[in-house]
Amino acid sequence: MRNILAQLFRQRTLRKIIVSLFFISFSLAILVVPLESGKPNARIHNLEDSIWWTVSTITTVGYGDIVPVTTEGRALGIVLQIIGVIMSSSIIGSLVVQLNRKKDSYEWEKISKKLDLISEDIDETKKKTDFIILQTGEKKK
Repeated sequence: MRNILAQLFRQRTLRKIIVSLFFISFSLAILVVPLESGKPNARIHNLEDSIWWTVSTITTVGYGDIVPVTTEGRALGIVLQIIGVIMSSSIIGSLVVQLNRKKDSYEWEKISKKLDLISEDIDETKKKTDFIILQTGEKKK
């Protein structure tokens, strides 16, 4: 499994997507602080609160202990939810692709071994039939 995860993160496109989405997410976390702090009933007062809210939103855990109260903050929340879904589906999709590649490689390896055994059996059978033909006095073609 460790090997599959290593291969997963070697994919340049997936790395770019994840890094970009994390950058956008934490930029939004910084942006939401001035939008929310100081508002009545605000629950996001500082960067720590904002990062906690961002991570729980991106991971789709959404504890609900810290939520935005302004329209702008909620709009950023919607963007973060979409980013979380994109990140999760990108990682899961890439993992499925890697697992399928491993499975296909394993299946082709099994087929190749079977073909090698069949080829060896054919060669052995050919040697036996050639020997029998020579023993009966017929000439080899």
